[in-house]
Amino acid sequence: MKNTYVRFACALSLLGVIGTSQAMTLEETVQDAIINNPEFRAEVKRYHSFQSDVRGAESGYYPKIDLNAGIGYEEVDNQTIDNTGDGLTRKEASITVTQNLFNGFGDKNEIKRQEYRANAQAHSVISTANDVGLAMVQAYIDMLKEQELSQLAKDNMRTHQKILDQIIQRNNAGIGNQVEVDQARARLALAESNYAAAENNFYDAQARFRRTLGRNPDNILVKPVFKFELPTTLEEATDIALKEHPTAKEANSDVAETKFQFKAADRFHLPRVDLEVERTFDENLAGVKGKNEYFQAMLRVRYNLYNGGRDSAGIDRTHHEYQAAVEVRDNTRRQIIENLRFAWNARTYVEKQLDFIEQHIKLTYDTLTGYRKQFTLGRRTLLDLLNTENEYYSATKNLITSEFELLNAEYRVLAGMGHLLPSLNINYDFIETKTVEALNK
Repeated sequence: MKNTYVRFACALSLLGVIGTSQAMTLEETVQDAIINNPEFRAEVKRYHSFQSDVRGAESGYYPKIDLNAGIGYEEVDNQTIDNTGDGLTRKEASITVTQNLFNGFGDKNEIKRQEYRANAQAHSVISTANDVGLAMVQAYIDMLKEQELSQLAKDNMRTHQKILDQIIQRNNAGIGNQVEVDQARARLALAESNYAAAENNFYDAQARFRRTLGRNPDNILVKPVFKFELPTTLEEATDIALKEHPTAKEANSDVAETKFQFKAADRFHLPRVDLEVERTFDENLAGVKGKNEYFQAMLRVRYNLYNGGRDSAGIDRTHHEYQAAVEVRDNTRRQIIENLRFAWNARTYVEKQLDFIEQHIKLTYDTLTGYRKQFTLGRRTLLDLLNTENEYYSATKNLITSEFELLNAEYRVLAGMGHLLPSLNINYDFIETKTVEALNK
């Protein structure tokens, strides 16, 4: 899992920006939204900083080399030497190599902690990409829905305009009456109001689309066809989500990180063993003119016996942090299950509603067709026709809304299982590391 994000970001970077094709597909739009999302890019930078912490922890396995040098004036006054007023220029230089041999397994546990911390951030990157991808899917579907509803409201307004023109002609010919004209005008005004509201909703959807993608659509949007197989039961989908959702993996890595943090804190209860090799190059020390050089190689053991209880308190703190991480993981699992259940229920019940909605709209259309013919023959009143037109408009509006709600719920189920991005061909295959660098310049 150490390179999960690297593989993921590489794949994203090679996808590039949206092409200048005749239409914007859902896959292209989601890819572009993720790559250019500031929140996603911030998670990328945070991941790289955690990778640096891993390299910093690994430095404990390597020797430490210190170079010291100094020059200054020194006077000495003791039982053997008194050069007050006539001191010497003191020169110091030394090089020390220190190799830790044992520190209570602190380095080993700290490296593991930092690796799991970086892994958790890698999953956080993917989780953020999953959230951005779902937000883009919802904005894309919402804009398509409002576009169709706006066109439906426009067609309904034109239909009512034709009816009004027909009634005015009948009235001018002495067949109708002013009451019918007023009725037709009132329904036309309502249709115009509905069209204005639909246009407003469409521009609101466009604003959400722009906020998620960072710009308005380049071209027309293509209605996606959901062609992915979903589990047959909610229980099966839940099992997949708890194993494969990036947020669940992030929580598991957080638990592992705090576990090794707890283990690393125990190093203060054990001795530290270092091998130290030092060579000095001094001159004019302690009032004695001339060189003063020495070499030593020492095996040093340091064991703190008492530190005011600080070390024990640190161990206790890390233990509580581990327990807190376990509780956070359990709560994360509950949230994943809850979100998946919401999406699953929406998909299940909207799918059931669609059967009845389709029956309703078919019967309403048949009724409307018959009423239109009967009204022309004078066998139906204008009010009958207008009411049926309105019922057909409402039924069609309900059908469009439900179809897009079902599509949205299906993608939410994919996202709830952690399968949204792979289903849209945004995978984690390792390509070339240099593309990550290009992505994050």
